[in-house]
Amino acid sequence: KSTLLGQVLLNAVEVGESVCAYSGELRADRFQYWVNLQAAGRANIIPYKDASGGKEYGVLRQEIVKQIREWYRGKFWLYDNSIADNGEETSVLKVFQYAAKRYGCKVFLVDNLMTSRFTARNDSDFYRAQSNFVGELVHFAKAYGVHVHLVAHPRKTNGKLGKDDISGTADINNRADNVFTVERQ
Repeated sequence: KSTLLGQVLLNAVEVGESVCAYSGELRADRFQYWVNLQAAGRANIIPYKDASGGKEYGVLRQEIVKQIREWYRGKFWLYDNSIADNGEETSVLKVFQYAAKRYGCKVFLVDNLMTSRFTARNDSDFYRAQSNFVGELVHFAKAYGVHVHLVAHPRKTNGKLGKDDISGTADINNRADNVFTVERQ
């Protein structure tokens, strides 16, 4: 899901649109690393094996990173999730509004709803906060004439995923303009 939407953001930059992304899972530098790998393409990724743990991953030469950053400079904005203590729903929306007004961002990403920190005392409040946040994202998208991609993980299911398999409140699905599922094969 994140990789697909990272590509959507890069494609938007490619056609001249400014984008803004929030990741509740990854710090801004880790999210940027993933996006840079995607932007670089397989031919520019150097395989690296960690000597201590044996884990394999890809790295980029500094000149490639510099070229990529220069390519998306002023077009790709990341929300740093380390700046908010609680109630990210408010700060994410404020940052998105600022990015739309100041930088002309037209494509936004919330990755993902399940890792967003909401101010809620119990499950009922949490689901209400999720629903309200999705509603605010929809309102923001319409008010600013932008597109917001929201990653919402599925609940455990046996079989093919459908739009009703989103974990959390059913309002997530009901409030969205478009819903699609992504499965690993």
